[in-house]
Amino acid sequence: MDWTEDFDSSLLDGDALNFLIEHNHVEGPAAGITKKVITHGLNSLTVKQRGVFKTYVVDEWLMRKCKCGDHEVEGDELIGLWVNEGYCSRCASRMEKDERR
Repeated sequence: MDWTEDFDSSLLDGDALNFLIEHNHVEGPAAGITKKVITHGLNSLTVKQRGVFKTYVVDEWLMRKCKCGDHEVEGDELIGLWVNEGYCSRCASRMEKDERR
């Protein structure tokens, strides 16, 4: 079975994918494939491209849990997770408020 059949396409947030490219988290062929997913969707990829995308983007960056609450983070909320050292924006904000007390 192809991994894309059970894949939650809501994880393919354009802002989050663009962030990965713009901040050089995804480079080379994986960056080009990611751009193609943004503009044409996951179904536009060849089997080989899907494999590259899964390895270097989905497994590496899109399937994430927050370190604080161990809850899943998806869509553009992933950007907060990436810039806050593994904490989602909500948890990072809460920890920052706690530190100020």
